[in-house]
Amino acid sequence: MTKEKIAIIGAGPGGLAAGMRLSSAGYEVDIYEKNAYIGGRTSLLELGDYRFDIGPSAITMPHALTSLFMECNRNLQDYVTLIPLAPLYQLFFRNNKTFSPYHDQDRTIEELKKHFPDNEENYLQYMEESAKKSLYLAPLMNYSLSSIIDYVRPAMLRALPSLSLGRNLNDETSRFFTDPDLRLAFSFQVRNMGMSPYTTPGIYSIIPFSEFYYGLYHPVGGHNQILKAMAEVLQENGGRIHLNTEVDHFAFQKNRIQSFTLKNGETISADHYVINTDFAYTMTELMQEKKSLRTKNLTKKEFSSSTFMMYIGLDKNYPIAHQSVIFPKNAKKYSDELLSKKILSDDFAVYVINPSATDTTMAPIGHSALRLMVPVPNNQSHIDWEKEKPSFEKKVLELVKTFLKMDDLEEHIVEKKIITPKEWEEDFHLYQGAVHGITRSIRQTGIQNPVYRLNKKFPNLYVVGTNAHPGTTLPYIIESANFVAKQIHKKEPKT
Repeated sequence: MTKEKIAIIGAGPGGLAAGMRLSSAGYEVDIYEKNAYIGGRTSLLELGDYRFDIGPSAITMPHALTSLFMECNRNLQDYVTLIPLAPLYQLFFRNNKTFSPYHDQDRTIEELKKHFPDNEENYLQYMEESAKKSLYLAPLMNYSLSSIIDYVRPAMLRALPSLSLGRNLNDETSRFFTDPDLRLAFSFQVRNMGMSPYTTPGIYSIIPFSEFYYGLYHPVGGHNQILKAMAEVLQENGGRIHLNTEVDHFAFQKNRIQSFTLKNGETISADHYVINTDFAYTMTELMQEKKSLRTKNLTKKEFSSSTFMMYIGLDKNYPIAHQSVIFPKNAKKYSDELLSKKILSDDFAVYVINPSATDTTMAPIGHSALRLMVPVPNNQSHIDWEKEKPSFEKKVLELVKTFLKMDDLEEHIVEKKIITPKEWEEDFHLYQGAVHGITRSIRQTGIQNPVYRLNKKFPNLYVVGTNAHPGTTLPYIIESANFVAKQIHKKEPKT
């Protein structure tokens, strides 16, 4: 029997992972990517002799990647080298405290004794309870949670005590730690998903826990090497990637996707369609024939924050960690200004990524490719970034210079590029510049997730990536691709 045709829109990690699985199963797979390169937000940025990951800075749960390659009859180690980070990150608080946790529990306990004494047992209890929570939640990956039936399955009933219902992430962390700085150290990780510990459901405590439990890893050459490896496997299986092929719109026939048309006028038909684009962008731009569908309630959804990104090539290598985080003076106020009030705060967090501490391929020897990331409001804020960019850049650099003891930073800048929410929206097609799309709140998960409603309306259309189930970070994006591949396989005509 001839295998069915799969058309995937977007060569990000979700699209490539889905393509890997489906091509390995014998499906005819074509990926259509609007850019001249793969990866999207996970792609490579080159400035002179310096190389930067545009998006993620480290990965956790490497077994998810290993499993993906094993299921495609490949060995991840033949394609990518992962280096463990030690420490995971160096955290800087405004009261001059620091904390550098490790994947190694004994080393983390030593750090706690030094900076937060009498919290060692609290940490061990946190790790033990979080490990149990992860075990109970793992089976839920196999269900979309888009149906009432999913909520009465035995796996869900067993997991109920672990769902932290009625608690946000800060509440959940407060069960173990009373010190506000320590609570921040075990919850700030959701900032990398464009969310706030004060509004994110407590169930997402598995995100920071996974970093402590599984560790963090840097792929030699950057995250783009993972995407390159995925593309290689896809092509080895006969799959095809079409670059510079931007999709213009879908065509519909009753309750099915009939085809889509590229910007060059070419029409593409397939049996199943997988979208790895920003969900809101898909609804506003690609669903042109379904005006009521693409506009319904979209403006009422809550979207993640954006980021102010600085990519800096330096002719000096500073003795700082692979990852450093400088916290604001008032984390709660910053979260409110970031996500609720949507104003540009003077009291903000900065994430400093210095891969040259781990990987000599990112910059010339003795140089460094530094990346500074500041969570800022998305474009619903109407901030004029052309006006604000120069002064905000100066504030960011001053903060970094102060906390990381880099007084001569500006003197060593060789290359520089800045991406604001304006560019995230215009150049990367992210709705309102929200780098993680629709937020994972109680009102926008499970049955309320608009992604599931789209799939129910068009049974041959699937979504992978940040907004899909379970989504958010790379390991869960890979799981979203696995979930979609299983759904497609179930619908394959039986011989």
